Amino acid sequence: MLLETQSVILDVAAPVLLMIAMGAFLRRIQLINDGFILISSRFVFQVSMPAMFFFGMLGNNLNGLISVDLAAYFIVSIVLTFLLSWLLAVKLDVPERQRGVFVQIAFRGNCGIFSVALVVNMFGQDGVALGGVMSGLSVLLFNILAEVILTRYSHGKLQLVPVLKSLLKNPLILGIVLGVVANLIGLKLPAFVVKTGSLIGGLSLPLALVCIGGSLVTSGFTLPKHFPMAILSKVALSPILFTSLGYALGFNQKELLFLFIFLAAPTAASAYVTAVAKGDDGKSTANAIATTTLVSSIVIVVCIPVIIRVTGG
Repeated sequence: MLLETQSVILDVAAPVLLMIAMGAFLRRIQLINDGFILISSRFVFQVSMPAMFFFGMLGNNLNGLISVDLAAYFIVSIVLTFLLSWLLAVKLDVPERQRGVFVQIAFRGNCGIFSVALVVNMFGQDGVALGGVMSGLSVLLFNILAEVILTRYSHGKLQLVPVLKSLLKNPLILGIVLGVVANLIGLKLPAFVVKTGSLIGGLSLPLALVCIGGSLVTSGFTLPKHFPMAILSKVALSPILFTSLGYALGFNQKELLFLFIFLAAPTAASAYVTAVAKGDDGKSTANAIATTTLVSSIVIVVCIPVIIRVTGG
């Protein structure tokens, strides 16, 4: 699906950004509070978004949904971003107690909500299905690599088995896997069940974006000395580098758009939970999440029309 360059900001990015802005406004006037944001975020993660992925996978033709080349390149891009971020932390002489947080900020993106919101708005049901696959891949990698880097600098014992067990219980992954299985076995559900599931799934993106906006109001933007470089790497250097390489390798416009949107996602909210669990700097992580959300939104709005123009949209 090729998009007209001039429609991207108004038709695709603007609704997402306006929903985030509305969330910030509602929190500012205290129409929603931290309790609402917490409960709503849990609902999106555990119920609404898994439903969206399940019915998205169930209702799509999965043949040729994502090429092996694209999946492999996406995985390699994440791993290389992780390794380059680690090297950057060492080269910048980031204090060891902050290196794990620095690297996590620089590579771990909010693909499951922020990126999916954009690609669904851009590609409709195709965005749900392909976005679900890419979200599943990223969730697996992010959790495993975050465990590696945070354990390395918290002087703890690396325990990947608990991480893998938690991944098997991850609602987003379960929704994707169950949807694929249901599709492959040709499961037929009553129309009212599909309609109900679609309504529940439809709550995901507006509710998630409102929560993102609301959380920005209560987050600070002060960061340690070297952390702006981690943010720059996350939302600009890595996505521009690997999307450009993808263009040189011959990926088509749709694939390049997916790559850029998923690689340029702001730092994931789950990075905060993981950092605190490891005894790392939770406040800096939270501030980085807020900052990357704002910067990432600007970068994506500016760069998507450029990608479309360069690739002949």
